[in-house]
Amino acid sequence: MGTKRIGLARVEALMEALKRDIKANKFQSLGGTPEILCKWNYITCGAPIVGNMGVSADGVAADGNTFSMIMPGPNGETYTLSGCHVGAFTAAGVSPSIEGTVPATDTASTAAGLNLQLDGNTADNLGCQLSCGSPHGSNSNKYIAGTHSGHIDATFFTADWTDYDCVAVGFRKAEANQTGHGAILATGAAGDGVYTDFAALGNMGGDNLETATDKNNVGTSVSTDSSQDNADSQNMRVRVALAKSGAVAYSVVLNGVAGAGTLAAPTTTAAFSFDIGDTLIPYVVIQKNGSDDVQILLKDLEIYRTPGIVVS
Repeated sequence: MGTKRIGLARVEALMEALKRDIKANKFQSLGGTPEILCKWNYITCGAPIVGNMGVSADGVAADGNTFSMIMPGPNGETYTLSGCHVGAFTAAGVSPSIEGTVPATDTASTAAGLNLQLDGNTADNLGCQLSCGSPHGSNSNKYIAGTHSGHIDATFFTADWTDYDCVAVGFRKAEANQTGHGAILATGAAGDGVYTDFAALGNMGGDNLETATDKNNVGTSVSTDSSQDNADSQNMRVRVALAKSGAVAYSVVLNGVAGAGTLAAPTTTAAFSFDIGDTLIPYVVIQKNGSDDVQILLKDLEIYRTPGIVVS
């Protein structure tokens, strides 16, 4: 049998295909872990597939019950999110679904996206927390300070930001879900944020853009008001980035297109770093204020980790 030569162009094409497979989470079958943990946009991706919302036979989910979502990526790949109910979810609740007319191109004021209001139209202080894997951390979602870097980046929209005490993203210590976390962030982090370590950025205590942190479970969380406010019926894009050193950086785009615009640091922030060796997971936290029927729409979500392979 003779040998077959492969041209340079063909080799380059194969390498690019391999890179795409790695970033599309297909490298897990080889024992690796992915770099892109979630990449979803309400215009370029399909509608998420939602589980049974963790409800029991009587149609009610209790505080702390979990549910799952499959998020289709822009190239047909899939990602999974794990949700945790904050407060009860009843038959009056709204399962996460695409609301509004999805346009060809987003604007800062487009009222469409994945509605995460859940049961917030029935009682105060209801909401959810989302992560892209186990709350205790696994190869699918954990970041080890000193080994990994990456970010979580999300764009949200609501007609009235004061109807949400907390809409934020960040990193937290890998541990069991703590449903009391959002209520502390909602009050300007006045008290124990429950998770032993966390750093979050988003809408807190009304329409304020704030950061909230806690380190080594000191018992009193720290809130920093950026002095910037969210505008009703306008997008809020927030990103929390984790450096390999454990240092956290915050950035934001207000009133811009979902997943786009020029990210910039909030006007006021406070330095924060996780300890080397901490096992962290990226997360989303949403806490409703009151029971008005006001949607909170997720338009874009990107969770990225590098390197994507050095985890045991």
